[in-house]
This record gives sequence, C-alpha cells and structure tokens, in this order.
Amino acid sequence: MQCSFILSYILLVSVSTIPLTSTFTLSPLIQPLRRIHGNKDGNKQNSSPPLSHYNNPYPNLYPHNNVNNNVNNNVFKATRPLYSSLSTPSPPPSVTLDDILTKLTSCFPLFVLLSAVLGYTSPSSLTWFSKYDNVITVALGGIMVGMGMTLTREDFKRVALNPTTVLFGVVCQFLFMPLSALSSSKLFSLPPSLFLGLTLVGCSPGGTASNLVSLIANADVALSVLMTAASTVLASVLTPTLTKLICGSVIKVNSMSLFLSTSKVVLLPVALGMWLNERFPKFSTSAARFTPFSSVVLVSLICGSVVASNASVISLSGPSLVKSVLLLHSLGFLLGYVAPRITGYPRKTCKTISIETGMQNSALAVVLANGLGVKEAAIPGAVSATVHSCLGSALASMWSV
Repeated sequence: MQCSFILSYILLVSVSTIPLTSTFTLSPLIQPLRRIHGNKDGNKQNSSPPLSHYNNPYPNLYPHNNVNNNVNNNVFKATRPLYSSLSTPSPPPSVTLDDILTKLTSCFPLFVLLSAVLGYTSPSSLTWFSKYDNVITVALGGIMVGMGMTLTREDFKRVALNPTTVLFGVVCQFLFMPLSALSSSKLFSLPPSLFLGLTLVGCSPGGTASNLVSLIANADVALSVLMTAASTVLASVLTPTLTKLICGSVIKVNSMSLFLSTSKVVLLPVALGMWLNERFPKFSTSAARFTPFSSVVLVSLICGSVVASNASVISLSGPSLVKSVLLLHSLGFLLGYVAPRITGYPRKTCKTISIETGMQNSALAVVLANGLGVKEAAIPGAVSATVHSCLGSALASMWSV
C-alpha cells in the first residue's frame, strides 16, 4: 500500500512538472485555446477566478507543485470551452408576432389597392362598412386614439418650439395643391363639375390618414398632427377663398361645423390616446404593437367603402378623371418634399410635409360638393381617397426602410 502511494506520488510530480511547450501535450488542440486564455508568459486574459485548488489542493505537502499552478490553470480553463462547444447548438430565431405584424403593415398599399378594386368590382361587398351613420367617423377616431398612444407631451412641446415649421408646411399645402388642381384640370380638360370637385380636393385641408402614413413612414407624427389641425382650422377661410379664386364661385363653409367634425376625428381622439399613454403606459405599450396594422385594416375598409358607394359614378367619369387626380397628388407629394429639402429642413421633416401636402381631406371635399348640390363634383373626392392613400402608403413603405 505504501509502495503504491509512493509510485502515485512520483507519477503525479512527473506529470505536473512537464513544461507546457512540450509538443506531445499541447499540440495541436490546446495551443490555440491557450492563446485565448493565457499568453506564453502565463498572464491570464480571462477574468475567471483562480483554479489553483484544482491543481494543488495540498500546497503545504507539495509546495513544488505551486510553480506550475498558472500553467495548469490555463489548461483547465482551456478545456472548459471544449465541452461547451459540444453542446446542442441553439435553434435559429423564430418568427415572432411583431415580425408578422410589421410585414403585414408594410403591405399597406396592397391592402388599400385591393380594397378599392373590390369596392369597384363588387360594391355590395364593402358598402356595409358605410351603411350605418358615423361608422367612418368612429373608425377614423379609433385610428387617432391608437396614434395618440404613441405620442407624449414632449413631442408637441418640441414642435411648438419651432412654429415656423408648421407654418411652412401649411403654406406648402395651400399653395401647391390648389395650383396642382388647376393645372391637372386644364391639362385633361375636365368638365366644369369635375373641375369644381378637383379644386375642392386641392383646397381642402390635410387628411387624417396622413397622420397614420407619417407613423408608418417614420416621419414626425407630432408635426403631422399639428399640421393637420392647423390646416383644418385655416380651411374655414382658405378653402372657400381659394376655390372662389380658381373656379369663380363662392362655397359657403360652416367653420364651426368644420372645426367640430375635425375635433371629433383628430384632436379629441389624439388627446385621449395621449392621456391613456400617460396614465396607463403598460397598456399603451402593449396596444401599440397592434396599432399600425389595425389602422391599415380600417383605412382600407374606409377607402373601399367610398369607392363602393360611388362605383357607378366613377365608371362614367372616364380615365381622364383618374389621371388628373393621380397627377394632383403626385405633384403634391413631390413638391411637398422638394420645397423643404432645398430650404434646409431635415429629411424627417421633409417626409412629414410631403405626406401632409399630398394627402387631402377628400371626405370633406365630398361633403362640400354635396352641399353645393352638384352631384358630379363629389366624384373627384371619392377617387382621391383611394389615390392618395395608395400613393401615400407606397411612400410610407419605402421611407420606413
């Protein structure tokens, strides 16, 4: 028994004193790992605790074995990654619900276009959405509540510190769009009733859907909401005035009714959403995951129902109306982006002004046309609702990348 103990001791001392540079001990597997965990001078580059108790648990009995503790520590630490590397590799990341919702939201133009085509080819499939009173108003209000839940007071304070940006955007809207409406109508020789309807679209304030598109496009949503509110208030004066200058007729607009309708759809819902975000932040954060896609669905239903309700009238107007509306909004988006860009505004602000300029409150144009008793003048507003939604959503998908 004593002899076997002495032989074991001699073997242990022999192994522990072998230099690590020996070719048969470290070649070729341990040497690369040694370069990771320690250099040739024995300096440790790993922050792991010392492991001397594994190599020499009895330093008083075998003091000479402490000489190679640093080296043996490196070998011990070097072997640990070998075992961890043999473990089962982690599976590839799975597709999450957020990924699916993001992909679906990026298909906004496709949803709107398909809804418009369905409303035109099969009107009965979508007229149910606007069958009941105030359904569209409630839908837009729901969209604005969800959007308000993504905003804070600090967003509006930041924009309010620079009111010239809001003023610049409103000027772009009420300058470029009326002139574009006049040019488009003359270019495609629209009859007087359609000319009046297209002018009403061009002179209308910003549409509420522009706030949604600004959200998807990663633009300045707070600036978008302020521009929509400012242009709507100014529309009570500017819309009839500009329409008179272009068409030579006066349109009576009930400014209080216009302001109240805008408050129901934009101001109050956004304020409610901000209040929810401030009082119930966890709920707002959870709901914000579904806000963009649910808004896409609602906007698609709104556009499809407008087309479905006016399908027979649209089919009689011919391609000239569609081309003129398409040119109107295309010029609005283009000029609304170029003008602030050449004056030095940042890209995010340029995107916001472009969206606000190109997207009009087409529903208001339809209401004003019906108020004048000119039924055909409401057609451009119905076509405009689909055209500017498709163009705006296409830009939003491109700018969100």
